[in-house]
Amino acid sequence: MYRDMLVELYDKNIIEKNFNSTVFLENLLLSDHIHPKELEIDKKQNLIESGVHNENIYFIRRGIVSSSLGFMGKGRFLGLDTLVMNDTPLYTIKTIEPCEFYVFDKLEVMEYLFSLQEGWLFLYLIEKEERNLLLKNHSFLTLKGLERMEAVLIDLAQDFGIREDDMVILPKSFSKKLIAEYANLSVNTITILIKELKKDHFLKTRTANNLFYINGSKVPKK
Repeated sequence: MYRDMLVELYDKNIIEKNFNSTVFLENLLLSDHIHPKELEIDKKQNLIESGVHNENIYFIRRGIVSSSLGFMGKGRFLGLDTLVMNDTPLYTIKTIEPCEFYVFDKLEVMEYLFSLQEGWLFLYLIEKEERNLLLKNHSFLTLKGLERMEAVLIDLAQDFGIREDDMVILPKSFSKKLIAEYANLSVNTITILIKELKKDHFLKTRTANNLFYINGSKVPKK
């Protein structure tokens, strides 16, 4: 609440322009006191484990990871939620496809932020992104089967889909099982809903590589 009140003293557009994740990354890479490393991890690997102390902050350069908050892709920081209090992570973060990361030492990042007069604004915006992600995913659970499935697929298509002609194609890492877990529906239910969505021309009938081919007209551009 206190931080929300402080943020109101600043211009929202200026904050989002000067304290976003991209600017934060650029500042970290330019700092003489930060020593980033590069890391490549294969799919289905735990990057951060719930209840296990983690000494690093990660930035996704390529790929997609999953957690109880949802899916996160290129341009997202991971691990900042435990930075200040050095708590153990509340949730596990796992790669769903091969990923590349920048890896930062947590202590170096914390010292860097504390050296900035307005360093807390970087954490505020990143925390806000995570809060919005959690609220969005919770909102899916208020929807019924078919409506929930549509909302989930549109959301994933906007964040990770590739537009091709009149379709938006989800990466093949988004299997029926993974989407069923994300939507909190059974695989059998998902299979039935897919048939319904094809009848409604929401999904295309192509099934090569088990990819989801979504009608492009159903997916608003962000």
